[in-house]
Amino acid sequence: MDARDRQARIEIIFPDDEVTAPYVTDASVLRLAHMIGRQMAREDYERQKRSRRRTRRQFAPGPKS
Repeated sequence: MDARDRQARIEIIFPDDEVTAPYVTDASVLRLAHMIGRQMAREDYERQKRSRRRTRRQFAPGPKS
């Protein structure tokens, strides 16, 4: 089993203060989602970049004989 196939278990720990709980929790979850989204976009960009490099190398004309 590859590490990417395993489910990540995320636990949200709520603060004891009921007044700030919804705001702090929402801000934390949104910040985490933003960071994960940026990482996914970065990985996708790198994957596309490698793919373009590979196709360019495959079809590059070699020295003529």
